[in-house]
Amino acid sequence: MKRGDTAVFSLSAVLAAIVAVGVAYSLLVLDRRPSGPTAAAGDSTSSLLVLTWGPSLCKVAPSNPGCRSGHVEQLGESFVLHGLWPQPSTEQFCDVPSRVAARDRAPVSLPPDLQTSLAAMMSDPVITTHEWYAHGTCSGVAPPEYFGYATTLTEQAGKVLEPLFDDASGRVLSARSIRQTFDAQFGGGAGKRVGLACRDAGGSGGAGGRGSERGSDGGSVVYEVRLSLPPVVELPTTPGGVSLREVLAKGPAIPAGCGQGRVP
Repeated sequence: MKRGDTAVFSLSAVLAAIVAVGVAYSLLVLDRRPSGPTAAAGDSTSSLLVLTWGPSLCKVAPSNPGCRSGHVEQLGESFVLHGLWPQPSTEQFCDVPSRVAARDRAPVSLPPDLQTSLAAMMSDPVITTHEWYAHGTCSGVAPPEYFGYATTLTEQAGKVLEPLFDDASGRVLSARSIRQTFDAQFGGGAGKRVGLACRDAGGSGGAGGRGSERGSDGGSVVYEVRLSLPPVVELPTTPGGVSLREVLAKGPAIPAGCGQGRVP
């Protein structure tokens, strides 16, 4: 074997190992998987668009792959797309055995422009595969549509949330103020479809990145915003034409979540 061939082979092996570790990480620590029989697609009653504040992610879980690589920091003070999750939470791994090793799952095929959008919104590229198998398989739509909805809605939500979080940097932000902002931007009642998650930034997050969810404790940071939407399969036919204002109005009301937390 030529020296050049050896180098290419070694690099490929290293990259494959990195991808395998990344996917395994996302499977083990990012989402809580329910136990029980495999779910069937199309049974969801609603969905949640889950967005993580990037600075909070790296504050709570500095060992997160996207934080270690510097990718999340490069995204700046913005929200990271965690996922679009069919509800209830038992709607996971539809028609897919949840215990199948990550390395045995085929990568998700997506158009180049959508891959680019996801790379600019997610903490780590390998999470895309996990999010599809864990959640997208229960959506009732194909991968391009599923991630198309997620990116389009994330962009619209970010235009409202990011200025709010930027202004509150270093200070405490309440669930009430976020809900009031959504009412003002999207009409009365929209705020009832918004939930806030706070997590302990005291270093207990570890590699898992979950930390401990807290209420209004001074040691907690605002971590995630969750938007309640209709089932993914009931969203408009064209993902690019989906309106956050319209779909929020059709989502069920959800708890406000934690009362308040500090914005890193």
